[in-house]
Amino acid sequence: MTAEKLYETLKFLDALDSQLGLQNSLESIRETLSNLVSAPAQPQQQSALAGALSKFTTAAAKLVGSITPSQDALIEAMGGKEFFDPSIGEKIKGSISTNAMTPSVARDFVQDLHSRRATFLATVRNTRQGLEQIGISEAKLAPGSANVAFLIPRELFKNHLEEFAKELKFINRLISDFSEAMTGHAESAELQGLSSSDPTVALAASVFVIEKIAIIVNKFLEAWEKIRKIRTIRGELTEMGMKGKAVEELTEQITTTVNEVVEESTEIVLVNYKENVANRKNELGNALRQDMRRLFGQIERGLTVEFRAEPKGADEDQANKEASETLVNLSRKIQFPVIANEPMLLGLGEILEGTLESVKVSKKTTTRKTTTKKETPKEAKWEL
Repeated sequence: MTAEKLYETLKFLDALDSQLGLQNSLESIRETLSNLVSAPAQPQQQSALAGALSKFTTAAAKLVGSITPSQDALIEAMGGKEFFDPSIGEKIKGSISTNAMTPSVARDFVQDLHSRRATFLATVRNTRQGLEQIGISEAKLAPGSANVAFLIPRELFKNHLEEFAKELKFINRLISDFSEAMTGHAESAELQGLSSSDPTVALAASVFVIEKIAIIVNKFLEAWEKIRKIRTIRGELTEMGMKGKAVEELTEQITTTVNEVVEESTEIVLVNYKENVANRKNELGNALRQDMRRLFGQIERGLTVEFRAEPKGADEDQANKEASETLVNLSRKIQFPVIANEPMLLGLGEILEGTLESVKVSKKTTTRKTTTKKETPKEAKWEL
């Protein structure tokens, strides 16, 4: 995490808590419970508790649409997950309901939560102010622009510089291939930020290029969840001793699902491509398929991608505006999977250089062959 990213997250948490009034509502619940313990027979105390609890629960429920998956991961890393959990209201309600006859227990539960949450928020504000004093602030995007950040876990390159260089080379090729498909010519991505603790590469590129990458990543993650469920069912059938056609069909469905999302994604990226060199569209299509398989294989090993966009305003071009809105919406929706112990897609060390000897497309239809670069060809394999 960069210092700028830390500052941005701290500022976000402080603003979100103030906007929803969470700590103030929690304080009301705490005080009302204390009064209720002192005077349990007072109807107004029961009414006040119901009102304070309803207000807090309603505010906490809004956390669902307010925190992106990437922000959620950072909040958890900082130890604040519990305090910004959308279910926090239901937990308090459950404690009060369970201890209806002993309100002092519920009071102590809320008092402890209130105290720890207040301490966390104080740390958030003090840290933010400290960062401001040494000149650190959030990285801002220019209106009408967008960027994409690749968070590369060290497990992917095992702290070897050569392997890390391959990761950077792939990211550059990904942007280049997508930009050529979108604009007709390959563009270089501009490096906006680089963090070395948990290697993070932030790049600026066309909002349309970044939008398409976000759409493709989202499609893969939806397919990945489907694949996970299929593998679970297949595993259960295998444990029961079932073999034969049923298990084979599930295996085929996994392959088909992956290949379908790769082919559909390729068509989406190339839909407006205007070929200016003979056969270049086919070559570019094959390159995009390689890129997507490589990207998908790395995502399930822990690679995450963050997308940001800053709308320009009323005078913004309609197409640019729509692309920015898509990016903003997807950035809040995309949820990356927990790292699998056994990767479901590409085997370790495969398709690192971006060259395929063969790519077998399921549905029992076609087989594509290409050698687009002088690097040693590697055959794509699928761990099913």
